[in-house]
Amino acid sequence: MLAARMIRRSSPNRFSLWVAIGCGVFAFLSSGFAQEGDARIAGLTSAQKLVPAALGVRTDSKGNSWDIGPDGAIGRVGGTMVNHGLVLVINGEGFVPFQPLMSPDGGEFVLFGMPLASLPGLEVQRRIRLDEVTGILRYVDFFYNGSASGVTVDISLKTNFSGNYQTFLTERGSTEPLLLDNDESSIVVLPGAGQSARAFLFSLAEQGSEVRPSISAQNRYGLTFQYRLELEAGETGALLHSASQVPIPQAFDHRSLSSLFAESDFSSLIGGIEEDWLPYLRNINVSPEFAVDDGKGGVNALGVERGVRDVLAIGSKTRLIGTAESGDVQISGLYGEAIMPLSELAAIVGQNGKTTQVPRLILRDGQIFSGVVNAPGLTFAQTGGGKLQLEVSSLDRLVLGAADQDVSWKESAIGLIETHHGDRLRITDASALKLTGVTPWGQLPISLKNVVWLGQSLGDIAGYEVEMLDGTHCRVFLEGDEVEVETPAFASFALKLNQLKRVFSVNERVADGRKSDSGLKAVVYVKGNQTLVGDIGNTSLPIVSEGVLVETARDDVRRIERLSDKALSAGGMPEDAPLFEIERWDGGVIIGFLRLDVLSLRVGGQNWQIPISDIEKINTPRPLPAPDAVSAIKNIVRLLGARDWATREKATRDLGAYGYLAWPVLQQELAASNDPEVSRRLERVLSGLN
Repeated sequence: MLAARMIRRSSPNRFSLWVAIGCGVFAFLSSGFAQEGDARIAGLTSAQKLVPAALGVRTDSKGNSWDIGPDGAIGRVGGTMVNHGLVLVINGEGFVPFQPLMSPDGGEFVLFGMPLASLPGLEVQRRIRLDEVTGILRYVDFFYNGSASGVTVDISLKTNFSGNYQTFLTERGSTEPLLLDNDESSIVVLPGAGQSARAFLFSLAEQGSEVRPSISAQNRYGLTFQYRLELEAGETGALLHSASQVPIPQAFDHRSLSSLFAESDFSSLIGGIEEDWLPYLRNINVSPEFAVDDGKGGVNALGVERGVRDVLAIGSKTRLIGTAESGDVQISGLYGEAIMPLSELAAIVGQNGKTTQVPRLILRDGQIFSGVVNAPGLTFAQTGGGKLQLEVSSLDRLVLGAADQDVSWKESAIGLIETHHGDRLRITDASALKLTGVTPWGQLPISLKNVVWLGQSLGDIAGYEVEMLDGTHCRVFLEGDEVEVETPAFASFALKLNQLKRVFSVNERVADGRKSDSGLKAVVYVKGNQTLVGDIGNTSLPIVSEGVLVETARDDVRRIERLSDKALSAGGMPEDAPLFEIERWDGGVIIGFLRLDVLSLRVGGQNWQIPISDIEKINTPRPLPAPDAVSAIKNIVRLLGARDWATREKATRDLGAYGYLAWPVLQQELAASNDPEVSRRLERVLSGLN
């Protein structure tokens, strides 16, 4: 279960929305975000500051024009191929807003919908922002179920084109799919001949997300993206999507498509989203990694605009500019004692006269320490004259000016630990943190060498989500009561596991679509949006098809995908045996039931047993060629850089003739190649094999 889903179930009323109209003033209250005197919805403070929207044509920095209508739909401008785009329809009824509003800076449109006849308790809100630098038109559509019972909401985003489009394809090169695969997130729609000079790219659902759209075409004049949300009483769901105008690609190889889709990927879209919105987004893969931001919980969260001079902040409004001085600052806390010069600090948060408040030191490298703080001789000289003696016990916030020492923790460490106290501790030794995760299928060793991030599952005190360097993403419980940690500031200490909130490393996540690209590991998708990457231990996979047992060698299977949970003709199988489609490397297809109770999978060096009933899909590793074939393939690869064009062309054709067998070797050769010509030809061959 996604972290986002856990948040929604634990607090279903957090995004309740009430809309009142009076004298042109809209008041928006939310039980989760609203405080008396501070009306707040989805991160927009003081909603009454909204002003009537100035709709019309806007132009981004790339020269693309956008005409945003009163309902948030995209109108046609000049020769663009979209005639009427991203029209919102809910259960067959068109979205009709009240008077369109916008933020005071004009950067975001806020549209509140009229009641729907079919779902009178549903409240709908569209928020639209144009990033003028990237040229991305970003939408967040909110749906709040204000009724007393659960509802099913069918959502359509309809786009009509000014002429026949040529085709559309995903970032993985799939042409005109009806459903986005788990490792696909976006499509690009290519205009017909002479129709437009630009294509349209739509980002629809993040890879691995819980809710994914279907795509239907209307006589090549239109496309509809359809989503379904299940909302309990008082529950809110939201969809994040975007549109952008891009150059018409001249090639459709992996590198060209990756470059085309890169700027509009969901990691970029989510980076600009209000953090409070994340729990409600159903078509993104909300995980602890999206909360990694040196500013959130750090110096940028102190409500002080930071410049080159020091700032003494008192309350919500008083700001004094000047220069702070102090001897070495000492802190004593749960992890021991540390001493550091004032120059290493970005801020000191004092007790502000509250004996229950624990002081904090925020360092310039992103670390945060809490405990008893001693800052001898702490003074603040105001720019206009006057010097204040400061005591940590009465200090509110002291924010030190920005300097060259301000760096990301990633520049000076390989890992970062965050605790429930709000502390952040950097780790510089890969062996300084070792954990053991326990799953229903087996144990998982976790260290800074093999983990990308680990974070506590929201709504589950003991459970964690973890993403490993090999692409494995699953839920675990941590074994034991404490873990030994070593940090530069506090040396070695024992950290109680019930205080561990998150762990981040400098390792980069593996995009869902790239997990099986190397062809060396199987990727097993299991229930609950979990992904396991490893080696299948079963040498053969017995399959019952129409009552006939077919023994299929593991290495002959290319892909296995679950079709349903119930057998149509089980042929001696249990009534609840899941039905699978098995695709072979030779092109054969078998529809049947796996006559196995469990699949053996070696993950992280451990042998796991995965019940067949848990499995949704398997992408198997590409078959490895024999040693003599590997040698022959490598010899042909060397000819790709030959001086003679004919030799290079023949080598390219010869590699293509090897088919799937050559894939793993070619991937390895591409990764090791420094010759642009060789790399280009390898990509060409791999694209053909795909």
